[in-house]
Amino acid sequence: MRLIVILLSLPFVRICQDNEMSNNWFVIHVILILSFCFIRLDPVCAQDSRSVYQFNETLDLIEFVEQASQHFAEKGSIALLDFGIPDSKWFKESRFIFIYDLEGYCAFHPVHKEFVGQNVLHLKDMNGKPIIQLIIDIVSDENKGEGWLHYLWADWGGYTPSWKSAYVKRVTAPDGKTYALGSGTYDIRTEKKFMIDIVNSAARLLENKGESAYNTLIDKANIYYFRDIYIFVINMKGEAIVDPVFPGRQNRDLIDFRDMIGNYVVVDMIERLSEADSAMVVYVWPKPGQSNPSKKVAYVRKVNVNGEDMMVGSSMYIVEPIWRKF
Repeated sequence: MRLIVILLSLPFVRICQDNEMSNNWFVIHVILILSFCFIRLDPVCAQDSRSVYQFNETLDLIEFVEQASQHFAEKGSIALLDFGIPDSKWFKESRFIFIYDLEGYCAFHPVHKEFVGQNVLHLKDMNGKPIIQLIIDIVSDENKGEGWLHYLWADWGGYTPSWKSAYVKRVTAPDGKTYALGSGTYDIRTEKKFMIDIVNSAARLLENKGESAYNTLIDKANIYYFRDIYIFVINMKGEAIVDPVFPGRQNRDLIDFRDMIGNYVVVDMIERLSEADSAMVVYVWPKPGQSNPSKKVAYVRKVNVNGEDMMVGSSMYIVEPIWRKF
């Protein structure tokens, strides 16, 4: 796009030179500046909900589920036959489609065929996370109807559980019945969007249930725990109220916490939330078991819990060079 604009500007440059118009260099500069702006404007103009994702494997899974949802919405039970063909577009190795109704009955599963026709609401991962119930909760959200669930599960034919991330979507079959359709993948890279969604969900829970939500936030059987992502709650004095790192220590004072280059991280969070309802705070901290610095980002939101302003947040390591501006 930038090259196109530069080429289009050349006739104007020639006209300006031929006519020796003193003010035309201003026009030339505007055109050239715009040519550089277009390279930034193009992605913004084309931006959609997928632009919040960073990795291709994430987008690929979303596209897979959306195509399957459209196929099922149009073809109904005929689509199930397609979904079950081994080594096909829809079913290859550990990648496949699963479908549940909103009461917890399995409508389709090409790997665990014994699930089909059975109510599997009891199904949980190794941390006690109720997988099917949480899937139903995600698609039943009238404002979204789609989203992510992360849980520990053994790969097909394996014995050792690893993190699996499933993208699920509400879909209506030709007979008018509503289902949850989805697919999952193992050890997907952690997106910032995953962290943001978990924090936003925790904020809604705190606003609705107040202090009674604290135990839920630290329970690994809920959605607020995924790999090294966990929820913390800190008051505006810098005291940790929900502290999964040190659950036995009440009101741990974090106001003087500094990262590896001396930044006061919690102070920065508090200052930013004094001007906005949410903020991203980047700091430098080593990964577990390492001594070298890594870039980490925290997403925090201001919430009111029983009349007191708090911050709820989480953090994650960023897959970016430490020198690059976030």
